[in-house]
Amino acid sequence: MEEHVILSERLEDQLKAVEWAKAEQKRLLKEKGERISKEFMEKMTPFILNQQKG
Repeated sequence: MEEHVILSERLEDQLKAVEWAKAEQKRLLKEKGERISKEFMEKMTPFILNQQKG
């Protein structure tokens, strides 16, 4: 069962918290994607370059 924490009784504050959480999730996913892409390129670039030489 999920727990729900009410940070504020005011609907406006709850909506702001939800908007912040969505924006934070989007930011974290973007950072993770960028990190994975960078690591992939670092690993694959030498392999690709070797394939082009051979």
